[in-house]
Parts: sequence; structure tokens; C-alpha cells
Amino acid sequence: MIHVRPPAFQWPRDLVRLVLEETLRGALPPEEPEILRFLAGVGWRFEQRLAPERARLTADEARRCFGANVRTAGAIVREAQDLALQARMERLVLPRLSAAQLDAVVRVEGTLTAPSLVLYPHAGNVDLLVAALAQRWPGLVVFSARGLPPASVGAVGAVGPTRLNSRLARRRNEDDARLPIRWEADASALAGWLARGHVVAAAFDDRAWPTYVRVPFLGREALLSPEPYALARAAGVPLVEATIRRERDKSSRVLLGEPATPELDAWLRDAATPFLRAYPGHYAAWLAECRMRANLDDHPLFPDYATDARWLRWPVYTPPSA
Repeated sequence: MIHVRPPAFQWPRDLVRLVLEETLRGALPPEEPEILRFLAGVGWRFEQRLAPERARLTADEARRCFGANVRTAGAIVREAQDLALQARMERLVLPRLSAAQLDAVVRVEGTLTAPSLVLYPHAGNVDLLVAALAQRWPGLVVFSARGLPPASVGAVGAVGPTRLNSRLARRRNEDDARLPIRWEADASALAGWLARGHVVAAAFDDRAWPTYVRVPFLGREALLSPEPYALARAAGVPLVEATIRRERDKSSRVLLGEPATPELDAWLRDAATPFLRAYPGHYAAWLAECRMRANLDDHPLFPDYATDARWLRWPVYTPPSA
């Protein structure tokens, strides 16, 4: 069992992040996305020096989840940091993008019928994914822990509830409010949105679902929620996979799959795992983030790096047909 201590003294790093984000927020040109891609390609090296522990944990998670050797794990870390930095810069200009500019940054392939439940992993630029979906399917509802009151932060596993992190969270919520998206933090309200004919999008690996079960995932035992699949079955709506991947030119493409079987084990086997294994660098940053906040999370993504046996109270997954 691995003990990972969350950073106790991180305000210098947070201060650098705050200064950089506030500076870049007004300086980055949304009409020239190639500048953001260039800055990300250069800046991730600086970020690696700023947060070496995150890079180490990312490499370790790449080995544990994808069987990567030392050299491959290093390449996954570089891609994850480059992609994460580009995503953060794109997030800063996202509220200022026109419809035409958004189309130049991200392409969408596939279609949806309303109502539908769209599930995606925390892989790649998720903010860009939901913004692209909202532009094409107005009235999109996104289930997210964003906007929860401070008392709920520990329940979703946030790291470092410092003043600077709170400031960054408030600014992000302000940016979110400018997007054509309905944000929903109450899982019990999702059935109502579907009944009213909306497309609802949610991350299947989000830490805000009320209940979790133990299930094999990426060669390990994970805690994931069965609720989105039960929701799709109860509402009688299609369950659709959505992924966003970065292309060679560093633009992004959103892919919408065909309606999937609304069962957790089938979803992991047929939809989630093949994509994540094909693009490990897109998921490695989320794996490292979950690892870093495991001690604060009541249901860490992977129990094998938790420091106690709290996760044992969650049941083993049983398919509905069993």
C-alpha cells in the first residue's frame, strides 16, 4: 500500500499559477489558437520543474495502468503535461471564442438525439469537449461538481483548499457561467432534465456521484459509480460515449460513439478502456490528480493507493442482469 502525502505547503506554486493565469487571461488571442499550442509545447518543461512530484506520480500511474516501461512512461508524462497546459490556456480563452473560432479549434464527429445521456472520461480537454457539444446541442446539461459549496469540497476530493485555490475556483466558475451550458451539481436532478428532452453529459469517472462500487478497470480495482448506467436504463434514453483527442497539429476532435449497453462492466470493456489504452497521455494527468488527492477522497479512483480501508465499505459491482 502506497502512502501519498498531499502537498502541505503549496502557496508559492499557487501564486505563480495565479499570476500566470491572470496575465494570460487577457493576453492570449482566441483568434490565433496556434499561439496557445506553441506556448504549451514550450511551457510544459517549465511546469515539470515547478511540480516534479506530479510528474513522478504521473509516470508511476502510467506504469501501473498501462504497463509502460520507463521510456514509454516518460513519453506519456511529456504528452500529459503538454496537453494539460494547452487545455488550461484554451480554458482561459474559451468564453471569448465565437462559434467560428470554436469550430477552428475543435471538430465534432457523430450525432446525438435528444434526450441522450453522454458519458466521457476525464481525458484530454474536457472543457473543450462540453463547449463543443453545447454549441451543437443547445440546452446541454453537464453534471459536474463545479459550483458546490465549500463544505462539499472534501466530498469530491479537492486538493489544497487554500485562498489562492479558492480564488482560481471562483474565476473558473465565472468563466463557466459565460458558456452556453447548464451546470448541474445534483445527481438526483438529472432524470428530470432527461424527461424534459435535454442532452445530459457527465464524466463516468467523476468523484461527485453519490454511490460507488468496486470494479476492474485498467488492470486494477477501481471505485466507479453505477448510477449513470442506471439513469440511462430508467429514463430509456441512449447512452453515448464522447471522447476528445488531440490531433498531430494539436487541434482537437470530439468523437461520438453509437448507443452503448447501459451497464458499467460493458461500458468499461467496450467503450472506455479501448480509448484510454490507445491514448494514455490523455488520461495520465487525471490519474495523477486522483492519486494526489487520494488521502482526501472518501472514494479514491484506485483503492490500492489509499492509506486506509475506507473503500472496503463500497460493494463489489454486480451487473443488473445477474
